[in-house]
Amino acid sequence: MELKSYQQRTLRDLEDYIDVLNNSKSLSTAYANYWMNKGLDLNAGVTDALRPYVNTVPRSPRVTLKVPTAGGKTFIACNALSTIMERQKTDMVNKVVCWFVPSDIILKQTLKKLQDTNHPYRQRIDALFGHRVNVIDKTAALAGQGLHLHEVRDNLTILVLSAASFIENIKVKKNASDEQSKPLAYRENGNFLEYRDKVNATRIDGVAPTALIQVLACLHPVVIVDESHNFKADLRVEMLRNLSPRFILELTATPRDNSNVISFVDAMELKVANMVKLPVIVENRHSTGDVIASAIHLRNSLERHAQIMEQAGGRYIRPIVLFQSQPRNDDDSVTFEKIKAQLIELKIPEEQVKIKTANIDELQGIDLMSRDCEVRYIITVNALKEGWDCPFAYILASLANRTSQVDVEQVLGRILRLPYTENHAEKLLNLSYVFTNSSEFQDTVTRIIQSLERCGYSRKDYREVTADEIIRKQQPEEAPDLFSTMNEAKDMNEPGGSESNDNQQKEDEENDGSLHLTPDEAEAIKQSVNAASDDDSETNQFEQESLRQSDDFDKKTEKQEQETSHDPLASIGGDNLYSVINDDYSNVAFEMNIPMFIKYVKKPIGIFNQKSSDDDNDPMLLDKSMLNEGFNLELQDANIKFDFSNPEDTTIDLKKSGKDDYVPVRKNNSEILNDIRKYFVDLSPIGRKRQLLQKLVKEVESVRGLDSISHSALNAYVEKVISPFDGDQIMFLWDHLYQAKNNIVDKINNLLVGYRQNLFKSQIAKGIIDIEPQYTFLNKVTFAKQELVGVDKGLYAREEKVNGFEERMIHAVADLDSVFFWHRNPERQDGFCINGFINHYPDFIVRMKSGKTVLIETKGDFLDNDDSTRKRELGKEWERLCGRDYRYFMVFESKKVDGALTPSELLDVLKDL
Repeated sequence: MELKSYQQRTLRDLEDYIDVLNNSKSLSTAYANYWMNKGLDLNAGVTDALRPYVNTVPRSPRVTLKVPTAGGKTFIACNALSTIMERQKTDMVNKVVCWFVPSDIILKQTLKKLQDTNHPYRQRIDALFGHRVNVIDKTAALAGQGLHLHEVRDNLTILVLSAASFIENIKVKKNASDEQSKPLAYRENGNFLEYRDKVNATRIDGVAPTALIQVLACLHPVVIVDESHNFKADLRVEMLRNLSPRFILELTATPRDNSNVISFVDAMELKVANMVKLPVIVENRHSTGDVIASAIHLRNSLERHAQIMEQAGGRYIRPIVLFQSQPRNDDDSVTFEKIKAQLIELKIPEEQVKIKTANIDELQGIDLMSRDCEVRYIITVNALKEGWDCPFAYILASLANRTSQVDVEQVLGRILRLPYTENHAEKLLNLSYVFTNSSEFQDTVTRIIQSLERCGYSRKDYREVTADEIIRKQQPEEAPDLFSTMNEAKDMNEPGGSESNDNQQKEDEENDGSLHLTPDEAEAIKQSVNAASDDDSETNQFEQESLRQSDDFDKKTEKQEQETSHDPLASIGGDNLYSVINDDYSNVAFEMNIPMFIKYVKKPIGIFNQKSSDDDNDPMLLDKSMLNEGFNLELQDANIKFDFSNPEDTTIDLKKSGKDDYVPVRKNNSEILNDIRKYFVDLSPIGRKRQLLQKLVKEVESVRGLDSISHSALNAYVEKVISPFDGDQIMFLWDHLYQAKNNIVDKINNLLVGYRQNLFKSQIAKGIIDIEPQYTFLNKVTFAKQELVGVDKGLYAREEKVNGFEERMIHAVADLDSVFFWHRNPERQDGFCINGFINHYPDFIVRMKSGKTVLIETKGDFLDNDDSTRKRELGKEWERLCGRDYRYFMVFESKKVDGALTPSELLDVLKDL
């Protein structure tokens, strides 16, 4: 199983957050900086989807990935384990995961999948952790299985737990003096005697040091919370605190108000990735019999389409109908059995009908995806909580009577998954369908939309699929308009008025479980069950309308994808996240095409072009990685001055640190360090150096931007760096591992930039690198920061706020008569970049009335360093190649710097430009 592109992006978001976290001392600051790096100021109030960090588990980062139902949350979580353990800066050598699921039923399924070495989830985890994996439940954990010190150091141990069964009644029992009255996880446990003297800083008052909860807290597990919207009770939050986790990752389609979301997946991304059956086609019918007949007719037709598709080389699909019953209570098995019996009376073969509820499971042991399976109809109530799933489920048919509220929230998500996660040649098999029977259909539509939102989707994504045309074309004389008013719907009730309706409602309540079919309806259904013909004009008409709606949906999806492909905040949503271009400047701005660097790359020699010439060179937008060609790290200078003047591995009293403090490295804060040192000291001098080498290389490799350097080259270089060091120096580097890593990374980056700069100059001289018009302004840009007010001539309706010297400078520039407009250039995907040996995003783009374009980079005097020198040299080279219509200026606040201007000098140039 391979990661979809949106899943890869989600994991990159997690990496980005951890990178920011590693350099933060505060959880709230880390979260704010993470979103600021993506262009969003959490204090700007531009979206209701995000707010400042909510700290519910002190000193433990707790973040959420928002992924719609059917988006593969569990597979993302499997991959995230490696991301967290490889990337989070910590000295803990153990690898323990507490994986929480919302119910005991889901626990059994998740445990089975993660323990099955043939399942894609387990295969992925095995690949990431070298097949050294233990997956256990609470019973095994209480027995000590997989949790001994040598096991958690050498293997990954995953505890699959149900929050409800794990915490039990903590509030009432945990402080009881009688051990037997405490929850099992809080009782003294002889299987963990080796931990008795290791529980210290994380000790929970009133709990034995050998209790499972104490052991887990000592190990600081990574916590995964699946379907985290169910994980909100105070007891469960207290349990999280007791675990002292190093990291908490939550996955849900519907984050809570206090969720710290770091990644949003949009429904459009799932559609593009062929994960879901969209759009959802909704139709309201006049009676329960109508619903049953429509569902059976459509299911039969879909199966015929599937068989034809398979004969043409497609995949096997057997469409399934979910009949949603609404019994009096969860234990009301009579209702389900009665519905099943009545369906069988309608000539549906008994082997095709099954019941799946929390208390009745006729699907146990049945593989619904198997060709040998006969199941085509499933009677259910609340499929999501009942814990099962099947991509063959295409149709949801509500059997509620006309006056009942239709509650499809939990079941709707079960018909959204697309079989085999691939687009099928028969378009009808890429959609999902809902049939309801309601006198208040507008209310039903609202509930369906709410259900979609609870699955992580939105009304925006589905507004086109629940349109009037389906009903009008289906039953122009009988059916109500899809969005008919309440009064119109009432006018179309069965004859007999309100008294008749009241009588019918009473009858329904007295005979709950009956389908209330008329003899004519029953006979019509019997005839349709085994019909081999597709000569059903009503179903054909419904299918044609569904296809029309699908085509319209696909066009809008494609358009949305094109419009938001450049936008890192598109998945968050909200019009307030955007700023549109001012009409006064739009004509000029849209004609602008700002030059960027391109590189001529030779076309590959093929069968028909055996000779190479200058005409065979393709211009490509230059990426700085193209300048790595020929770079050999092993031959570079390996003298590094290790600087530990600002040590981060200091002793910190966790009990006295603030709630918002984040201590990524707990050196000297627990007995775990003693085990690490003991293991390290016991090695021979050669063994110590080898261990340090492996650890440093692993840490350096995790840094994004160095992936162009091979493992062997990196290993050889780091070995060259530490080879002169004696035993004491090696131990010192080990104690300051992360600062040592940072020093090595800085050295390699400086070597790379220097090499790229020299090659850049050489290839410009040779004509291999040139300049071409490339960058154009967008009609609207993401705007998620505070607005800069009081400055005229901004290109967009709202320009991002700047502070201090930058603000004073742009005020003065905008006041010049020679300036037509200006724009605050964002340092992110939709901003303009001088793409040379480094990526340089100038602070401002200014358009002069003369037609000239000016780039301005402002610098405080304290920023006169190597970085500003490189930017200045790159900017001037860009100006030289662009010609007289373009200018680049770097301006320092007051300092005189060669090649740069002071504010007064810049204004003097611009006023006459």
